[in-house]
Amino acid sequence: MITKTPDTETTALILAGDGYQLTIAPEAEERKQLLLAAASGITRVRTNDESGDAHFQSRRLARLAIEVEKSRKAVKEPVNRIGKLIDQAAKEFIAEIEAEQTRINGLIGAHATEVARLKAIAEAEERRAFEFARAAREAAEESGRIADVLAHREAVAAKLAASDEVASTKVAQGVRFAWDFDIENVHDVYKAEAMFVSMEVKRAAVLAWLKELAAADEDVVGRAALLGIFAFKKPVVSSK
Repeated sequence: MITKTPDTETTALILAGDGYQLTIAPEAEERKQLLLAAASGITRVRTNDESGDAHFQSRRLARLAIEVEKSRKAVKEPVNRIGKLIDQAAKEFIAEIEAEQTRINGLIGAHATEVARLKAIAEAEERRAFEFARAAREAAEESGRIADVLAHREAVAAKLAASDEVASTKVAQGVRFAWDFDIENVHDVYKAEAMFVSMEVKRAAVLAWLKELAAADEDVVGRAALLGIFAFKKPVVSSK
């Protein structure tokens, strides 16, 4: 028996330093407000000239968004680097712990599986003993012979012994059996019960195929419709 000592919580990883303070540059905030004010003047697009003005303002907004994205990545890069160092340190520290836990859980699981196997055997024996006791009782009641009465008593004793065996065969504390599964053929599963399968259309692949059809001067809409795809063109506003 292993002596069990209580666990105490501990902070394994310690991040030293003053941390970070994030601010927005005043010039950036001023530029943002100027762009928003200019963009608010675009309230309709009814002519090509109005479309040109709108496109100009859209490009200006897009440029600021791109600049902010670049700034975000630059500012976040050292934080990401520290985050990766933290993750790696924790992973290396806990590796032996997880390996040992996996090993011990494997032993527990193997024992629980063996106990379940023995319990199933004991339950089968109990069922057989019960049936034999029932048949012996009916025979004793029908004939009244001493031999049949004794046989009934022996059968009852065997049934009680089998029941005791089932009762004494228990799975260890902290272990339970939960249903799990492996897929043998995902296509068969989908045919039988579509709700059990998640399907996702590969959008990039479909778009590439549509472009190939268009480049070959084929009937894009018609070919796509044969596959249950509704193909159409939509306006794409350039930010360049």
